[in-house]
Amino acid sequence: MKKVLLLALFAGLISAGAQSPKVGYQSFADFDQLWVYDGKVKTAMSSSTDVKGGNMDMWNFHGHYRGEPVLARIEGPGSVYRVWSAFASGWIKVYIDGKSRPEICCGFKNYLKGKCAGLPGNFSVGRTANYMPIPFARSIIITAPGFNFPAYYQVSFQSCDRSVEVKSFSRESAKSGEAFESAASAWRNFGSPLQAGMEFAASGKDRAALDLKAAGVIRSLAIADADNPSDPLKAGKLEIFWDGNARPAVDAPVDAFFINQPDLKDKWPGASLKSFFIAAGKNGYSAKFPMPFANGAKVSVSAPGKNLKITALVEKRDSLPQNAMRFHAFYKAREFPENEKRENIFTLTTPVDPKNNWVALEEQGKGKYIGCAIFVKSVGTVWWGEGDEMTYIDGSAKPQIQGTGTEDEFNWSWGYAPHMSPVSGTLPVIPACKESIVAQIIPILRNKECQKVRGDNIGYRFRPSDYVPFEKSIKVSYEILGNAFLTPHPIGNLSQERGDDYASVAYWYELP
Repeated sequence: MKKVLLLALFAGLISAGAQSPKVGYQSFADFDQLWVYDGKVKTAMSSSTDVKGGNMDMWNFHGHYRGEPVLARIEGPGSVYRVWSAFASGWIKVYIDGKSRPEICCGFKNYLKGKCAGLPGNFSVGRTANYMPIPFARSIIITAPGFNFPAYYQVSFQSCDRSVEVKSFSRESAKSGEAFESAASAWRNFGSPLQAGMEFAASGKDRAALDLKAAGVIRSLAIADADNPSDPLKAGKLEIFWDGNARPAVDAPVDAFFINQPDLKDKWPGASLKSFFIAAGKNGYSAKFPMPFANGAKVSVSAPGKNLKITALVEKRDSLPQNAMRFHAFYKAREFPENEKRENIFTLTTPVDPKNNWVALEEQGKGKYIGCAIFVKSVGTVWWGEGDEMTYIDGSAKPQIQGTGTEDEFNWSWGYAPHMSPVSGTLPVIPACKESIVAQIIPILRNKECQKVRGDNIGYRFRPSDYVPFEKSIKVSYEILGNAFLTPHPIGNLSQERGDDYASVAYWYELP
């Protein structure tokens, strides 16, 4: 055991007993808020999803304001944390607190790319999303004049309890202040090590177990095969126990927990995966979720035939506040049989039955959902990810968060392409079996061998700012929905029973 001082990445850590949520730039500057339960925030999303339950998730606006199509109309206090579009056009305007003049007026495409004059470009995710926080005290209306068909969009936001004081966004102060500097630094340096702590390590053949005493917060956790750090530990298992509990709060394959199932870490841009919370590369795996414990913690890794090493950076504490949650992760996987028959094929306008959704997380309790990784082994070369994300909070009959397609949830569009950011990434690894778009449309021209290949697809999405609180329960699900191989309908063919295989890891915090 030795004391190690590392470069401080995040500034302004909140006190352990803080009750108010961090809003705006402070939500990025202070990730330590994630394990503190406050109960004063609700997360939702305004999107172009098909209100009739089909897959026509475009050109669906929420009325008009001043003659302009509305993307979102929200009562405050609160903050918008993410604006996404698959094919942005026209303008985006943001009206705050009932003012007649928009606080933001910019080309929609430039806004998503972080290229609006006077606004920071730090929080853009490629060509599809902008995570610049837009806090508002009373209300916000986002419009998109000139936004042409197909007009896919999502606006993720949080509404705060009226007791929470929020300072509304202004263009003049968009790139100033301590909170902005800290948030920009966090986003820019997301692959850097964390702050000071005590280093604890454990090693062993076939199994390694790290036992921590008393109270503290694990700031980073690294796992590797000491003889071969780049080994993916495919057969490895990770378990984490909090406060002497016999049931693990984290129970997952090592490679899946670190978003590397199968071993594709060298396929990411830069030949390694880096995000706010997970890293995977030639030197092994690491996680930077803050993981508090009040009365001891046990981290166990097992992998047959491996010389395992666990290293944890721990902030020791005298105690934890009552509203300190515990970190959890849940893994599930299933191989689906191929069953794409004509009776299982339907059109874009056919309502999809949510009972067939892939459920990544279904949990009872109080906590915050902070993200998910999904692994899909797809059948053939036609797109598998037409399914919407559907998140149900506190037993609601309708999802408070409903997306417009699986790739949209992970901040991409029109299928998967390799992209990696602090909060999201997508990675398609399809075997070399190419065919033209014309061949995909006209079945007689298709390469039959391409229709049965198995392609690995990975997506991850973390929610450091737009985390999803729940008071009673949460259910995070995805429609299992892909393009069909059979003769297409004039407006498209879909199937819920193609035979794609699914696996996922959900990450969340929960009160003990």
